[in-house]
Amino acid sequence: MLVRQPLPQDAEAVLAVHRAAFGREGEARLVAALRAAGRAAFERLAERDGGVAGHVLFSPLRIAQGDDGLALGLAPMAVAPAWQRQGVGTVLLEGSLRELTVTPYRAVAVLGDPAFYGRFGFRPAASAGLHDTYGGGDAFMILALRDGGLDGYRGQIDYAPEFASLSD
Repeated sequence: MLVRQPLPQDAEAVLAVHRAAFGREGEARLVAALRAAGRAAFERLAERDGGVAGHVLFSPLRIAQGDDGLALGLAPMAVAPAWQRQGVGTVLLEGSLRELTVTPYRAVAVLGDPAFYGRFGFRPAASAGLHDTYGGGDAFMILALRDGGLDGYRGQIDYAPEFASLSD
């Protein structure tokens, strides 16, 4: 499996993975909107057998206290149904986080399954004095990308405005 930056010719295949994985249009529209707004700060895709098997996008966050523009939100992440439960998401996320540790970014937040994301070092954001607008509780997690990565961050974390259009 190859983890790489998406190319322009991958655009429709990436959106198709999100549609198939979530069974709806919302996440594909979110990816397109984040890209159009210039808020796709970092993204990677997993390629298997010559096709797009998975995709993850990271966009800038706003933090109530200490915001320096160096924290990202992980969302959305999707794996094509044919490749689910075969390690694609794990390889995609491990590779992405490893690459992010050598960038200026300091931290990543995610709203998701604590059992899955906890395996990568994410911990409840509340333990760092942070919370989200969605009431995610322990499912809202944070990861420092380096020592001191969370220093000075406190209060509410807001995702990019494009997330407001995503409905359940």
